[in-house]
Amino acid sequence: MIKLSEEEVRKRLRKLHNYEKIKHPQLKERSDRLREENKVLKKELAKVPKLEKQVEKLQLELEELRAMKFGRKRRNLKIMAKTVFPRSTKKSEKRAPESYRRPIPASDQVTDRLRLEVELCVECGDPLSDKKDHIHYREDLKRAAELVAEAKRIVEVTIESGVCKNKSCSVYGKREFALAIPKHNVILGENLRQFVVYLTVMQGQSYTEVTQALQHQYGITISEGQIANILEGESRLLTPYYNFLVDHLEAESKSVGAHYDETTWKTQSRGDTVSEGNYCWIKIGVQSAHQLIWFGKSRGKGVAEALRGDKELSIGVSDDYGSYRHLFDHHQLCWAHPHRKLRDLASSGNLKGQPKKVCEQAFKLFAEVYKKSRKAREKIRRNDWSVEQRTKEKLKLEKRFESLLIPTNHDPEKLKTIRESLRKNKRKYFAFFLNPELPLDNNKAERAIRKVVLKRKKSFGCQSQKGADVLSILYSVVFSLSQENPDQNFFVLYAIAAEFEGQ
Repeated sequence: MIKLSEEEVRKRLRKLHNYEKIKHPQLKERSDRLREENKVLKKELAKVPKLEKQVEKLQLELEELRAMKFGRKRRNLKIMAKTVFPRSTKKSEKRAPESYRRPIPASDQVTDRLRLEVELCVECGDPLSDKKDHIHYREDLKRAAELVAEAKRIVEVTIESGVCKNKSCSVYGKREFALAIPKHNVILGENLRQFVVYLTVMQGQSYTEVTQALQHQYGITISEGQIANILEGESRLLTPYYNFLVDHLEAESKSVGAHYDETTWKTQSRGDTVSEGNYCWIKIGVQSAHQLIWFGKSRGKGVAEALRGDKELSIGVSDDYGSYRHLFDHHQLCWAHPHRKLRDLASSGNLKGQPKKVCEQAFKLFAEVYKKSRKAREKIRRNDWSVEQRTKEKLKLEKRFESLLIPTNHDPEKLKTIRESLRKNKRKYFAFFLNPELPLDNNKAERAIRKVVLKRKKSFGCQSQKGADVLSILYSVVFSLSQENPDQNFFVLYAIAAEFEGQ
């Protein structure tokens, strides 16, 4: 054992004293400070996964908004489509060259004839022999000035009146007229009013475009106020046929079914009329092209119920918007909506690694079930399956569908929401097994409402609820007639609707 000297002992005691008085408090303070920093960092670190999910959600939402504004990159969508729905190897039949040519008109359709003769050779000037005629046809319009001159008609109308002199008559001494005298000396005729409806509804033109078209093509000056008055008067004329459509579609929705959809439509409050809402709703038959288009409505459930009519035995095809949730006795949900959502999620450029792979797998699985469900519906419609086979196939598809609902640790928040929605509405996606006439998508309503979207981009909505109600009647009647009879002349169909008196 080594004995320390007095000097060494004093030296070590000084070090210990310095440590206890100076170093130890400093180290303790530093340790406490680091411990507090560590606690704060741990709390912040615990927030990171939540913040990452929020950032991921915001990036996906921003991607959706960019797609709405600028469109999606078609390349990514095509790649996803090829991986799930590869193109058929069957070669399409080539069209004959004659199919691209215009048909030769009948002889009674020829309005003018032009003969171009040649007498002498352009080189030597000698007379030509062995002449032949080569006939072709030119489809054209008359010159603009001629069209304007011939299209515009001004009819001077003389209305005769007389007084009854029979004292026993109830109208004794009163003047009777052959036709009610209009308030203005110059009025717009029936053909022009119908053409205004055609331009406004069928062509989707704004009031400004209608005034310009009539001025440039026919030399007729008309104000926007006159256009509004014409549309209001024509809507009253078409009201009986509109009421027929309401009854017909309610009956069809009970026997076969109807599609439902909605989109935004700005409607202002003006004067005494208060706007009922800023949405447009559509209802179109599953089998027929009859449709109701309601402008200036709210997005509430009450509008959907009024559009549907009586709930008993009602059948509907729609997306999973909440107002449709308990709207029908028999409800088929649209497969195309979740298919598009999953496709966009799988092709998103904001997802990487495992979240990206999970989304791609979910999309491929859903697309597979969707494809098999379409085939199953066609077989049910053709009665290719017995009741046992139908039940077996339904259980098989439902089991495959349920495998899609199983969440993973790498699911983005949007995918979790889609899975949960599919889980809640699983039964409604397979409603076609009970009613195979129901389509698996709501594309018919979406295509029909597209004309409203195009109109909205030009007119920016309605300036009053009264104008929205007028458009509701006109759009419902005009597009029901034109799409039910696509090969017939619009004005012939319109005249039939205008003269309709109900059944």
